[in-house]
Amino acid sequence: MSLSFCILASGSNGNCSVIWTEKATVLIDCGCSAKYITENLAALGIFPRNLTAAVITHAHADHISASGIGFLLKNNIPIYLHEDIFEDAFRKYGKKVEEYISMPFYENFKIDDIAVESFEVYHRDKNVSRTFGFTFSHEMNARQYKIGYVTDTGMICGKIIRNLINSNILVLESNYNRIMLNSSFRPYDNKKWVASSWGHLANEDAASAIAKIKMLSTGRDSLKYVFLAHISNHHNTHELALQTVKETLLSKGILGIRLFTAKRKQRCPVVSIR
Repeated sequence: MSLSFCILASGSNGNCSVIWTEKATVLIDCGCSAKYITENLAALGIFPRNLTAAVITHAHADHISASGIGFLLKNNIPIYLHEDIFEDAFRKYGKKVEEYISMPFYENFKIDDIAVESFEVYHRDKNVSRTFGFTFSHEMNARQYKIGYVTDTGMICGKIIRNLINSNILVLESNYNRIMLNSSFRPYDNKKWVASSWGHLANEDAASAIAKIKMLSTGRDSLKYVFLAHISNHHNTHELALQTVKETLLSKGILGIRLFTAKRKQRCPVVSIR
């Protein structure tokens, strides 16, 4: 028995991850090209016919692309998306979206032997009305193991923290460094949105959230693996994101977390709980 996880890509160029057990294989977002998704799944020994479903966090193109939609349709992969995400995607992609084998999700649902909980996060603009984070749980030997997943949010509130407590694997965005954002070439309105409560998460805020989640967790092997996701190509570096989180954890005496940064166009290492 095992619960395995891999980030195929993370960033504004495209987001896609995969979770698999003995009974289910689930994509999280499909914001990359069909070719990229197919090739990277194949490298893991996963083929489209193996996919049980896809779950979508929100309707920005880097999380559900036109090519990603084509991949889902071509392979008849059921897709779980909130009705508001469906409406956002319909405005962008039109009738193509109506061809989905779609199942609206609510707070809790199951995909075979994976229990999924959804919760709203803080990421919104004129094109996206709602964004969701998830936890994915799987029972092995009478114990629940959990993956927490939040890739886009402008802030972390107590409810998000509570949902992510006791995650064994955690994915959390660490999008920007404040100094780099303030001095970047981006238009002022864009920088203002990125730094707002409805935009993205700064390194310091991600670090603080990870520390809080770890300190509140009581489960064995909580936060054993942490992936820093959606790292900006212009407003951040992988080294800065890692350094900020490591320094924050060390200052609070937190040890034993294996930290990774998720790449834009490169698979992360597979992590498995057995």
